[in-house]
Amino acid sequence: MNEKIFTQLMDSIRGLALTSHASLSLILQLLCWQKLSKDPTVPVELRFETVADQRLAEQVAALRNLQSYTTFPFMDEGVWQSIHGVRDVSPLMQKIRALETQGLLDTLAVDDACFWVADYSQGIFGYAPTLCNLLVALSEITPQQTVYVPWEGAGQIAARVVRSNAKVWIESQIPTTPAQILSLINATGWKLHPTNPVQAPAALEKGQLIQFDAAVCAPPMGVRYSQDISGNDLWGRFEEKTPVGNVLHIQHLLAQTKGRIVVTVPNSVLFGKGAEKQLREYLLKHGYLDAVIALPAGLCTHTAIPLTILVMSKSRRTDVIRFVNADTDEFRELSAKKRCALKNIPDLLALIANKSTSAVAASIPISQIADNDFSLEVNRYVLDESARRLNESLTRYETRKLSELFDIIRPRQHTTASRGVQVWEVQAQDIPQYGYIQHASKETQFDLDSPKANSYFIRPNDVLMTFKGVVGKTGIAGIVPNSGKDGWITGQSLVILRSRFPEIYPPKALLIYLRSAMGQGLLSRMAVSASIPSLQLSALKELEIPMPSVEVMQPMVRAFDEEAQIQAEIERLRNRQTELSSDFWSL
Repeated sequence: MNEKIFTQLMDSIRGLALTSHASLSLILQLLCWQKLSKDPTVPVELRFETVADQRLAEQVAALRNLQSYTTFPFMDEGVWQSIHGVRDVSPLMQKIRALETQGLLDTLAVDDACFWVADYSQGIFGYAPTLCNLLVALSEITPQQTVYVPWEGAGQIAARVVRSNAKVWIESQIPTTPAQILSLINATGWKLHPTNPVQAPAALEKGQLIQFDAAVCAPPMGVRYSQDISGNDLWGRFEEKTPVGNVLHIQHLLAQTKGRIVVTVPNSVLFGKGAEKQLREYLLKHGYLDAVIALPAGLCTHTAIPLTILVMSKSRRTDVIRFVNADTDEFRELSAKKRCALKNIPDLLALIANKSTSAVAASIPISQIADNDFSLEVNRYVLDESARRLNESLTRYETRKLSELFDIIRPRQHTTASRGVQVWEVQAQDIPQYGYIQHASKETQFDLDSPKANSYFIRPNDVLMTFKGVVGKTGIAGIVPNSGKDGWITGQSLVILRSRFPEIYPPKALLIYLRSAMGQGLLSRMAVSASIPSLQLSALKELEIPMPSVEVMQPMVRAFDEEAQIQAEIERLRNRQTELSSDFWSL
């Protein structure tokens, strides 16, 4: 009902040719005006009904004077300037009057207006209402708690927290929309402050950070700050001196909160190196992290990147972390415009609170996470049925780390391509399904004087594997040019696996394993993704590979040799096919 009413309001001003953002703001301003006009302290001459039939200039003046009667000004001057050439907004005002007469405005809730309007425009940020419901439910807010909601843009999270009868401190860099949304709620326990709290914290008392009972938010992603902010912070908020916003946001929340924290993060926080890894170590060392919940993509209007929820607590230490995969058919459903919604939220909340292991959840001790390079990726710990079968299969073999048997050679640095001799890069598309790699398709330059230059050239029996984009596509080099001019090197998405002990572990046997269902399943599980799937080379070094006897591996080698012979014969026959008719009707 709420969304349908809002759609009718949008339809009433289509003739004004406004942007979706301006239409949204105009509707919210007039709804706020109509609601505030019921307050007996508002002068009659400023009330909605009084000026509804007056000229646009008088309406704007009355709305401007009305702002002194609000908790936080909700007037958007820019919108009124954008409709300067419009004679009036009477169609919208008449529609609001009609809805009031029908009694539909008394229960109207437009908390998710930004999400609804995103159907008309890609430039408006909003979150699936079910995601906001989950975030607030995870916060476990009780009435009269002090709750911190920073980086609020659409007003969706703040509105839900305000409705829980908490005392809410909200911060926003663009506060007009949250002010409009919150002004339409019959509650007074909120304060809105225009600021970015990383740069200029506003929640201070006697120069110290206010400690809130709880915090819940969806901070902006991919923000980078000046290095001075973390280096010169007056309150000692930032353990890591870094410009990475994803890290600074969480550190600020920890400094400003004494209880439960619920926050969305991009997946890079779960596996990234540098400051992001230091943050993960810090959270686990202090026992702040309670749960990690993987979400499906499509819950945000402004990005297709999937998010993850971190649940933290400053009031009690946690040594076992709950990992839950909500990116399953049990908890997701597709909605319009390739978006997604969460479903069965009560069941999901119960699963998060539970400690049992299942195909979608697991409770993992901190020590095990530390052994996994402090990775917080849910699919590292939550194993579905196929992953369990894979683990059981691996237990039947003795295993060794890949790096104990093979050198792992990453692609050369981009700086080595600015000058030098002509060389050829093997690209992902050059790796055949069967047989040896036959081509290196990309011409480039390579500085032969760069450090370890010779090691980057592909040698016979080198195994090549993609680790970015399409993960785990694997091939092997046969006859290749010598190192140097016209030699072959790998493209930026491939890594060389060079056998250190070919007599113990033949490269062809490794190729057969990595291409197998077992090998591909393991690589797929290891892949991490913020936007593009990739394998971390540090994790690849730790990859446990089966160690069968040489006698068992020799049939694998012979199988590849026969495969290569068949492929060569296929190529010969294809060439013959081409030759058969090539002499006819030639130009």
